[in-house]
Amino acid sequence: MSDLYFSQTKLSLLGKQGIMKPDEDGYYEFVIGGLNVHNNTKSWYYTAQGARELFGPGSMFQRRVANGALRAEVGHPKRQPGMTDSMYAERMMDIDLNNVCAHFKEVWLDENFGKNNPAYKDPEMIAIMAKVKPAGPKKDILIEAIQNKNENICFSIRAIADESMVRGKVIRVLKDIISIDMVNEGGIGIASKWDSPVTESIIETDAMRLTKSILEQVSRESKSGMAVESSGAIAAVLSEKYFPERKTSVISKW
Repeated sequence: MSDLYFSQTKLSLLGKQGIMKPDEDGYYEFVIGGLNVHNNTKSWYYTAQGARELFGPGSMFQRRVANGALRAEVGHPKRQPGMTDSMYAERMMDIDLNNVCAHFKEVWLDENFGKNNPAYKDPEMIAIMAKVKPAGPKKDILIEAIQNKNENICFSIRAIADESMVRGKVIRVLKDIISIDMVNEGGIGIASKWDSPVTESIIETDAMRLTKSILEQVSRESKSGMAVESSGAIAAVLSEKYFPERKTSVISKW
């Protein structure tokens, strides 16, 4: 009986070596997400329509980038036993500084990523790009992964998204980005070190239906001292901006 071997093949298929070099400030250029793409399990399609404005001036997400306050955690927040919907929403809208592994200097869209990378066979694909630097208490995890050419690094966006069914396909429209986390395996195929020009977890069991009442509760708890100020402020903005009567959205990781 012959031996059976498993090995990484993606690098050779893309014609890359897995080696990254930082800029003069120590930041690496990563693909951290994508638009006009399916997730890896083909369960959802993430459209660029309605999402581009998030990457322009004035959005809550870009204000966080401009203020130097966008950081990545190691892994997405997990729903702990006993957490109510409002408690979990509060945690999803906050960044735990004790779990930070990276800082983001810039985030932008590469509208021509699909056209310039024919190996993906998807000319409509748009890449969400970022300048990322290891930082925070968990930075060594990211540093070691960057230095190991055989180890991939994946990112996943923690976001608010609207969901609808169009001709039998679930379409998700990105409405606001809370943060981008480092995960073991990305839910969008291009959101990784090996796909970056030198990234949503595949398991999305913690996605939850987000309603106006949940956000209002997080906001009230913040004012009473029960929730952190940052999550309460975000909840108040999102409730007013995106949740008219009877409307719901999804708080997800992709």
